[in-house]
Amino acid sequence: MERFRATRFRERYLPKARGFPCVRELFQRIGAQGSAIALASSCKADELDVYMELAGIPDLVDATASSDDADRSKPHPDIFEAALQRLGGMAAEDSIVVGDSPYDAESAGKAGIVAVGLLSGGFPEVELRAAGCVAIYKDAQDLLKQFGSSPLAATEI
Repeated sequence: MERFRATRFRERYLPKARGFPCVRELFQRIGAQGSAIALASSCKADELDVYMELAGIPDLVDATASSDDADRSKPHPDIFEAALQRLGGMAAEDSIVVGDSPYDAESAGKAGIVAVGLLSGGFPEVELRAAGCVAIYKDAQDLLKQFGSSPLAATEI
């Protein structure tokens, strides 16, 4: 069943997918301040490559971690821990996760990483806050607009 769903998604829906606005610009802003960027997702590695292309960010990502790199998926911390290792063993307390689900925030918290939430994942603000997000933004564009006052600008990663 899982293989069927994955194949159907790749054939029917993935060709219609589009990246969210301002993701590339947000990644550029993060990189411009000298911060390393890891993309950590519960999807498979080959899907992650497609999503990076859709967002126009493959050249801006320093490391990736996917479900292929973890024993357990979110809300377990494995994927974020793998991402930290791929960034040369970066310390969790020197990192920030930006995610769009409570599972991202829970995983980050279990790994000792601060979480920032985006409402673009369809989860309500109250759920993101309850899961541990220290700040919430509408989407990548909103975070970019408020970058200077966001937790991302306040850290020295």
